[in-house]
Parts: sequence; structure tokens; C-alpha cells
Amino acid sequence: MAQAFSYPDLPVDQMLAIAVYGEQVAAYRYTVLAERVPGKRDRRMFAEIAQEEQSHRERIQRLLNRFHPDSSFYLSEEDKALVVAGPRLVDVRDPENYRQVVQLALDTEYRVACFYQAMVGKVANTQVRKVFKELADESFDHHARLSALVRQRGFLASTADET
Repeated sequence: MAQAFSYPDLPVDQMLAIAVYGEQVAAYRYTVLAERVPGKRDRRMFAEIAQEEQSHRERIQRLLNRFHPDSSFYLSEEDKALVVAGPRLVDVRDPENYRQVVQLALDTEYRVACFYQAMVGKVANTQVRKVFKELADESFDHHARLSALVRQRGFLASTADET
């Protein structure tokens, strides 16, 4: 998990727009997993995380609307890659798809947690900084939950080598 990301200097409204995108993609992916994976326990966990991600998106959107109501960004592929690993749209039809989508979710949780953590040090607004810190912690928690699932399901030989 010792992957290093480099981040450009971003205005706060762009940070928030990127975060909204990341949370929206995460909520979508977890919803797909909750609807399509085998096993009630896994479906329940993914549904819970999907709700958390949707709540995160709404929380960040409120900050963006409050502090930067006129902000409008076209997010580049580079912006999106700061918080999302792999394609936005996913499909779960069989065990191999399930394994791949969970791996994307695992990679994305780590990526977004690192993004939030890095942005905490770059934001002067105390409310935004507080939310980024909380969301970094929650994303690291999601990563830990997914890592446990990956190990339980035998999806990867070693999660330490994959993230």
C-alpha cells in the first residue's frame, strides 16, 4: 500500500469537484456490487458502503455549493484519475467480474483516501479541511473492510502487492 501519488496545486473548488466525482463513482460501483454479487453478507456490506458514499457526495456538494456557488469545472481524465481507478462503469456478471470490480473498489478507496489526506494540508478553509480529514479516515476504513473481504474470498494472493 506504499504507493505514492503526486498532486497538482488545485483551487479548493476544483478539489471539491473532484471529490464529488469520486464519491459519485464509488456510490455507483458499490450499488452495482450490492445488487449483483452472490451472498447476502457481501450485498449488505456493499449497500451500506454505497449509502455512505452517497452521503459523502452530498456532504461535499453542499460545501461546494456553499463556498463556491458559481464554480463550474470540466474534469479532465487526469483530475478523475486522482480519485478513481479504472473505468467509471462496471459490470458484475460472474466471479471474475466480481473479483475485478472489488479490486477497482479497493484501489479507488486507497486512491481517494490519499487524495483527501493530501488535500487536508492544502486547504485553508477549516470546514473543508475537517471534512477532508474525516473522509480520508472513512476511505481508509473502507479500504480495510474491502481488504478483509478480498482475503476472505481468496480474491488475491497478497493484497499488499496489489495496492
